Amino acid sequence: MRRSKKRRPEMEEKLAQAERQMRDARRSLRWRVDDALLPLEIQESHSISQLKGDVLVISYNRDVRDKIVNVLESENYRCDVIGRGSRAVAMLKLAKYRMVIADFSRFRRTRIFEFIQRYQSHVKIISIVSDDRTARYLMQRGSYSFLMGRNFDPEQLRTCLVSSLRLKHRVCGLQVHGERCNRSCVNSYQTEEDLDLDADLLELE
Repeated sequence: MRRSKKRRPEMEEKLAQAERQMRDARRSLRWRVDDALLPLEIQESHSISQLKGDVLVISYNRDVRDKIVNVLESENYRCDVIGRGSRAVAMLKLAKYRMVIADFSRFRRTRIFEFIQRYQSHVKIISIVSDDRTARYLMQRGSYSFLMGRNFDPEQLRTCLVSSLRLKHRVCGLQVHGERCNRSCVNSYQTEEDLDLDADLLELE
């Protein structure tokens, strides 16, 4: 009887390394295929004509989504809402957005930052976070501003919309330095209604 030859430890280690590399390659390829197919899946389920563009809202929590949408609609912004962060990049490829409002209170969808910084640097991100550490991390990654917790103050979101989209500030000057929102960025801002009211008062005088 021939004795089976035992593999040497060096050979076993090389084979194990090759298998790991093969698994990583398969996983990477699968992610790329899924990313390539996502826009097609969204087109089939929504169609491009149904996408509104302007602001993209990402959150699994329905209460959070409703809260954000109420503020956006009250300020006359169009918006699309999705629950899965993995669909965010596909949505950004399909429609024109100026802002992403993403719920990071449980997940860190940092791939959104990577895509926006590389391909759509004009898009601003407002992050919903659960703690100061995550807030600092996401501000470093490129977030325009952040809202603390899912019970955030809707007026702060309104302030962020004015300062980022209407006044076109590059980043929240307070939060980027670790300070809390005090509305100083929009204190001198006047809406068209305010300007009309000022003009009426001048006429009365």
